[in-house]
Amino acid sequence: MKKISILFLGASKRVELLERFQKTASKLDIVLDIYSCEIGKKFYPISHLAQILEGPKFDSEDFQYWLKDTMDSYSINLIIPNMDDAAASLSIFNENNKLSDDRWAIVSNSVLCKTVLDKEVSHKFFQSKNINTIENNLDYYPKIMKPKCGYGAKGIKIIKNQNEFEFVLKNYNMDKFIIQDYIHGQETTVDLYISKNYGLVGYVLRDRLEVSDGEVMVCKTRMPTKNEIDLIKQISDIKGWLGCITLQYITDANGNIYLIEINARFGGGATCGIEAGLDMPTYIFDEFLGKQIFPPQKIKSILMTRARKDYFYEI
Repeated sequence: MKKISILFLGASKRVELLERFQKTASKLDIVLDIYSCEIGKKFYPISHLAQILEGPKFDSEDFQYWLKDTMDSYSINLIIPNMDDAAASLSIFNENNKLSDDRWAIVSNSVLCKTVLDKEVSHKFFQSKNINTIENNLDYYPKIMKPKCGYGAKGIKIIKNQNEFEFVLKNYNMDKFIIQDYIHGQETTVDLYISKNYGLVGYVLRDRLEVSDGEVMVCKTRMPTKNEIDLIKQISDIKGWLGCITLQYITDANGNIYLIEINARFGGGATCGIEAGLDMPTYIFDEFLGKQIFPPQKIKSILMTRARKDYFYEI
């Protein structure tokens, strides 16, 4: 039996994702040790699956030293980011440290990770690649204001008219926000897996049917349209992606697609993509062990809905 140790960065509530890695390891006859770097000493829902390691903030200089020491202390083989700032910091670590063949950071390059970390920088990047994205057109309302480096729908504000727009400009530090037109339509997430040795392995589309605080609660997989296939190819052809990449875009009533953002990490609903046939844990383990990986033979049409589960911690 092969032993593998994985360090997740900020997995905190990703119980189902870690369970998928556990099940896959068992199926492949792998002895798996799971760790997760979290900020602060408190209870996390994944505590029954992973050993929690308290670490510094991902964007701090101390994190780079902490990660190197932790990899040595716990014989870490694989590192997987679960937050945008974790991906950005891990990408820098990966490029500044020559990791051995039995230590892999499953992360895109630092240019891409830093680009998608900031929504305004991302917007300009999409424009430079001729990817249709959401603009801020004069006299168009409603608009949406988002923190440039926010996540999980935190700090989002809808601007309904010119008066509200002027109020925002006077009362908010606009260096920290981006304003775009509010587009009505169907929001879709795409999970892509891009391999170290084989490039794009496959992808799954899932329409977001119900969302809570930016996190998908109900979604449904489906086949892509030609325009979606073209968009996915255009993005996956950009050099430097690695691992699970999530795209989020909106399609308006006229069929126009507007890319909203890219996350260089597992998305919150990535388990739906795994269940549908994009078996990312298997790809990661197989490639690490030197085995060939193959595209999914079939993507299942499924609906994912989430239920609440209570966790208790005696204090």
